[in-house]
Amino acid sequence: MLTFTDPSGIRWSVQIALEAIDGFVWPPASWHPVEESFSIGQDLHGPFREHRQIFRAEGWEAVRILRHYREATCVRLRVRRRAGSPAALRRMAILSGPVEATLPPVYWRFYQNGFHSWSFAGTTPASASDFSTLWGPLGAPMTFDVAAPPGPRGIRRSDLVAAMIIGERALILGQVTTADQFVKIELDLREAPRLRVYAELDGIPVDPEEEIASEWIWVEWRNATDPDPFGHYAEAVARAMRLRVRDRAPSGWCSWYFYYTGVRADDIRLNLKALTARRDQLPIDLIQIDDGFQAAVGDWMQFSPRFPDGVAPLAQAIREAGFTPGLWLAPFLVWPEARIAQEHPGWLLRDARGRPVSAGFNWYRWLRALDPTHPGVEEWLRELIHTVVHRWGFPYLKLDFLYAAALPGCRYDPKATRAQALRRGLQAIREAAGEEAFLLGCGCPLGPAIGLVDGMRIGPDVAPHWTPRMFGLSFPFRRERSLPALRNAVRNTLTRAWMHRRWWWNDPDCLLLRSRNTLLSEEETQLMITAVAMSGGMVIDSDPVFRLQEDRLTLWSAMLPPSGQRPEVMDLLEREFPRILYLRGELGDAPVVWIGLLNPEDRSWQAGIPLQTLGLPEAVWGFEFWSRTAQRLEGQLPVALPPHGAALWTLRPIRPGFQWVGSTLRLPPGQEIIGLEEGERDGRWEFLREPWTEGTVWIYSPLADPDIHWNGQPVIATSVGAGIYRVTVAFKGRGCLETRMGRHGNPE
Repeated sequence: MLTFTDPSGIRWSVQIALEAIDGFVWPPASWHPVEESFSIGQDLHGPFREHRQIFRAEGWEAVRILRHYREATCVRLRVRRRAGSPAALRRMAILSGPVEATLPPVYWRFYQNGFHSWSFAGTTPASASDFSTLWGPLGAPMTFDVAAPPGPRGIRRSDLVAAMIIGERALILGQVTTADQFVKIELDLREAPRLRVYAELDGIPVDPEEEIASEWIWVEWRNATDPDPFGHYAEAVARAMRLRVRDRAPSGWCSWYFYYTGVRADDIRLNLKALTARRDQLPIDLIQIDDGFQAAVGDWMQFSPRFPDGVAPLAQAIREAGFTPGLWLAPFLVWPEARIAQEHPGWLLRDARGRPVSAGFNWYRWLRALDPTHPGVEEWLRELIHTVVHRWGFPYLKLDFLYAAALPGCRYDPKATRAQALRRGLQAIREAAGEEAFLLGCGCPLGPAIGLVDGMRIGPDVAPHWTPRMFGLSFPFRRERSLPALRNAVRNTLTRAWMHRRWWWNDPDCLLLRSRNTLLSEEETQLMITAVAMSGGMVIDSDPVFRLQEDRLTLWSAMLPPSGQRPEVMDLLEREFPRILYLRGELGDAPVVWIGLLNPEDRSWQAGIPLQTLGLPEAVWGFEFWSRTAQRLEGQLPVALPPHGAALWTLRPIRPGFQWVGSTLRLPPGQEIIGLEEGERDGRWEFLREPWTEGTVWIYSPLADPDIHWNGQPVIATSVGAGIYRVTVAFKGRGCLETRMGRHGNPE
């Protein structure tokens, strides 16, 4: 038996197992060791010591490969059929066995990563239950993997990656290669704690003498307080899948969250006109048409009466105005009445009895799924994508409801797992679209999409309300973790922040900045903006641009372009909805720290965070963006947030001489500074902003009554106390703020 041991005393003893689709099991006790060998080598992850073990059970031979690296161990299981008949396998247990620890399981925590974009991700008590949905079969496919639904209380299940947190230690388990199987991590606390890592094989037949290999599995011990506990794992996936992550992602506008399915061609033109007029203030790239242009889901080349000329003329108008056209598609989903379903019933994914598989309920109808392993579907997909991208002129595609390709069912290719079917469909889309097209995945199982999409929605839909609402009601749906709601979208933005720019550009979903036709409070809007700005992910708005108030347009502008920086989530492994985002950078030769504080609770949050825990000295300059407060902080960062409120702090260690303290020119503040000189008798700061920018800069002066110049011209500075002065500036491109010794040269 193999045992993973942590110095804290935690032990996990593991064996292997197989389960057939008919329920027959080859349990751990049926596998007998035959041979083992040891060697050394090097691969993409670095030098390793390899331990190879051979086991046999009735009708099978298995080889378990362990590669021990400096940071972690990678494990893979290969099984070969040694009997004279094939076997249809349901799952392969790569690592399975009891967990021993001195701390009782009631105190353990479990980081769960949901199946697809909209599924819950976060840390909860290990003794809690996995989240399901009140909607039953209507909403199940949009919530979790219907092939492995939430189990009874006492069983926790995670997809792709998980963390088991026991005291101050965390065991990170994850799928390193992701193209061929869905991997589940299951913690069973019903009796003695057991932890299992298994690959879903989906009933594929294994013929005599045929071999099937699992994905590689990452096993690593980390400190539970590590603000980036999945960092080593995520980078290992990026190496194994040979990823390319774009240097930048488009920013822009999307029609969905105001017009929904009622969108008209005239609505697109109206917002195009408004964005063109605002180009100096909002230098966005993208204008994306969402759901509503098509006659039916699946019939993408037939159009709604609201788009009498189709969408190609709109793409041309968008392009001629200097923007990138984008289009929404749900390529693996069809309505039952769609032409494609009626004319090609053999393309639909079906169950063992020949009935079309349900892809859930939406648009007031049951949905159907296409089978990407069918040659006809693949050909149709390639032609559709080629037409949309290269003939109609949409080089940006939002690909939605992608889970449909991975639903359980009987496929044209019986040897294809669900993960392989999805990846095969995405590969066809990528090849037809070309490498230059930007593909955004949505409603997508994460693993098979790695390396094929450029951006990924990593949470549920945002909405103009804090908690989920259906039919005008909120209370029955408050526990729903995957329904559209700002709370749900922001939570996953934080709990999956570690994926950003390691696997793709994270899409936190759209900003909703309007002050009408919304139930969001001012505090909730600030929390949304803080989370999106600090996430470094894509910035796309979904409001009627021509109705947005000037102050909201200014906030949108301040977020452009997205920083791209990946934050650390300091309490990721502590709670379901983390509250502290951390970014570290440099201004000149001195550090600057940005802290995003979020209060998801229905009660106020009053606390103090020691500055030393943020890697800062005892005294810093602090600027809080929303309150426009600049001050000297000593010892701790104060927290005083109302329910659903947020704070965005910029912190700089105090040094002798002039110092920039904060600004409203950029979110996060300070990222507009491209050069600075800060001395005891003068200071100079160079700013760069692509859009026309108006805002305020706060500086500290060690001298009373300093002379302050903006682009060589004297400006009025207002003292706000403690040697801090406030200056209002306006510019586009470059700007320079200079301070000199005051007229009398007096110290402050």
